[in-house]
Amino acid sequence: MKTMLPSVVAIALLPPRSHQWRSVASVAASRSGTLQCAEEARIAEAASPVVARPSITGAEYSRGLATVSFVTLLFASNSPVLRSAFTSVEHVPPPLLVNAVASGTALSGLIVGAPLLRGVPAPASIEASATSELNRESLRAGAELGLVKCVGTSFNLYGLSLTSADHGAFLIQLTTLLVPVAQAVQGVPIPPRIWAAVGTALVGLAIFTADPSDAAASLSGDASCVAAALCYALYDLRLFVWGKRVTPLRLIQNKVAAQAALAVTAVPLLAYADARQFVESVTPSDLVALAPLVLWSGIVVNGVAPFLQVGGQQAVGPARAQVVYASGPLWAALLSLAVLGETIGPQGLLGGAAFLAAVLLAAGTPAPDPACEEEVCEV
Repeated sequence: MKTMLPSVVAIALLPPRSHQWRSVASVAASRSGTLQCAEEARIAEAASPVVARPSITGAEYSRGLATVSFVTLLFASNSPVLRSAFTSVEHVPPPLLVNAVASGTALSGLIVGAPLLRGVPAPASIEASATSELNRESLRAGAELGLVKCVGTSFNLYGLSLTSADHGAFLIQLTTLLVPVAQAVQGVPIPPRIWAAVGTALVGLAIFTADPSDAAASLSGDASCVAAALCYALYDLRLFVWGKRVTPLRLIQNKVAAQAALAVTAVPLLAYADARQFVESVTPSDLVALAPLVLWSGIVVNGVAPFLQVGGQQAVGPARAQVVYASGPLWAALLSLAVLGETIGPQGLLGGAAFLAAVLLAAGTPAPDPACEEEVCEV
């Protein structure tokens, strides 16, 4: 007791929760060995920051599901829009040039619209320490996502220049299988209902792809779309990781900046002759027809949609989001029918119905457990 008294008096005279108070308390506890466990725990708690584990409420999960559904519609519009860019003009632009112009347009839109986008609330699952600054972590996140998205978009554009819009959209939706499988390999538990939805979506994909009425498909175009699906699956997985560490607007601005820089650099390196020939031969009527298509693909599909995707996918989870994304080819087919006149047969309609069933199955899956104490819970 005599050895404890000076330490206790010293602690009492210091300002509560001060640095000196914690230091003296720690020394007193280590020397005496007789302080009560509760007091030790209280001092340790005061000396170390408390990190709250983010959780997703049912309301935010519903909002996230609605956001992912809306983003799916925006992404679905990209295939018929880009396909139109390759079929509605006399002088066809090279895919890499379209990618560069669309990426640059997306970056401009994000910079101009930043004040408006800052008003969108951040998802609850974002870490409290998530950065909104232009620092090493956010630059690394943007560079990684921008590289993957740039490569995927290049494959996508090349595929759409060779195959029909609805056929390409369905092949790209192989991400529906790739994302849950990749997460399962990493040890993330996937609910059985999500696996059932994935299986149903893939059956619909196979039925639709084998539709004999789609005469515009090509083997090289299909292979390019499959390569794009691999890139997009990796992008969605990494977006879920970086979306917790970097705020949405900063993340997407850095990502689009990296994507635009890579896309612009690729033109003189890989498509200089084609780009020069297009610039020399393009007519004003071609530019008038291409301008709204590139603006839509750039600002809406590559700018606004990825920004909304960050928050929506954080709330829903990447595997659940993939099943909702699986309805994208169905909407792309409907838009292609309305805009391009592309038709689908009875077999394609059956595949589309299977996709809708998969989406409904995923939508009825309960939200992830907000009380889960694991580092990675069910998605």
